[in-house]
Amino acid sequence: MKLALIRSTAAAVLLGSLALTAPAMADDPAPAPAALDADAARLSATGHSVKWNWVPPGRSARYGHAETLIHAPLAAVRHLVVDYVRYRELAPSITTSRVVGHEPDGASDVYLAMGVLNNTISLWSVMRFAPLKAAPDGVEVVEGQMVPGKGNIDDSQLLWSMHAAGAEWTVLKLDLLLRPGVPAPQSLVDEQLRDSAMDAVNSVHDRAQGSRDFVPFSG
Repeated sequence: MKLALIRSTAAAVLLGSLALTAPAMADDPAPAPAALDADAARLSATGHSVKWNWVPPGRSARYGHAETLIHAPLAAVRHLVVDYVRYRELAPSITTSRVVGHEPDGASDVYLAMGVLNNTISLWSVMRFAPLKAAPDGVEVVEGQMVPGKGNIDDSQLLWSMHAAGAEWTVLKLDLLLRPGVPAPQSLVDEQLRDSAMDAVNSVHDRAQGSRDFVPFSG
């Protein structure tokens, strides 16, 4: 049971440390409309990143969710979200991150591996990341799905969402799903997914902004 819990926990951390990519956009969209800036105002009032578990609209499973407000332009945040080869820098346990394939539609396959228990156990998966999609309202979305059979966990999915809240601010959100392939209480899976999502958005926050400070939103 201890090994099962270790694998479940480590797999969730791996998933939380994943990132995804898409071709760089030539021009950034216009800043998000005022309705979306409500996210920035809400996060600013809270004073820190937030996390929870939920079933996102259109989904049937429970995901870990996290959000943060970053005092940096959307382009800077996007650059970090899509930087595959440097994702091993997100956590000391990540040992490998490399692009291993491309699909005709522009999707990218990324191999990620991590070591646990002093690298005596290795967890890995190949994630297929669809090209970035930009909505008319300025929201950008990238979704990743584990390629079936390519990993020693059963399944994982992730969904990044980001939008500009003015020229120098970005709201970043992440939803994570993990099926570890070993028996584990749902409460443990929930905890690891929301914590992993928080770790991921905070990592992008700190590097894009250049500090860990949670800067009050100024619009």
